[in-house]
Amino acid sequence: MVFISENIQLQKITIEDQPKLTVLMEHIYPPIYKHLWENEDCNWYINHFYCLENLQKELDDVDADYYFVIYNSKPAGIIRIHYNKAFKDMPEESSVQLHRIFLGSEAQGKGVAKQLFDWAEQQAKQKGKTAMWLKAMDTQQQALRFYEKQGYKKIDKLQLDFDLLHEHLRGMHVLWKSLNN
Repeated sequence: MVFISENIQLQKITIEDQPKLTVLMEHIYPPIYKHLWENEDCNWYINHFYCLENLQKELDDVDADYYFVIYNSKPAGIIRIHYNKAFKDMPEESSVQLHRIFLGSEAQGKGVAKQLFDWAEQQAKQKGKTAMWLKAMDTQQQALRFYEKQGYKKIDKLQLDFDLLHEHLRGMHVLWKSLNN
């Protein structure tokens, strides 16, 4: 267990946690993202990215850590950090990707995400990394404002190619932050 603060801890996700992870994502993901999907059905996303096979693949990656975010003693989100993931347009940078960060409504607006970002940046610096980056849906204005407030800048745009996503809602921003400050 990683202790971020009195109310926030990180618990490593294991393959045995796959059912718990799926249930958590069924709670967290749809309220925020169901509008992106045809018929507001985001089951494909949850079943694809949180299935046993994909989870095993992600856990096998020795350059990444995957955690449950525990807030007030209850699972309230997830965070996955990839420590050796250069952004394609900046391969010379020693960067870290915040690959997944999702928080349930019970942990939003309470400083949890800020503490997670501060912790992740500290971990990256300790590993000698010079930058962090992430991808975010371009429709998630609240999240984008938060990332920008944390010092991240939009540097690229891309389109997801998931067939069941509404075509006009497939846009994503890539956001970047230098850790050399």
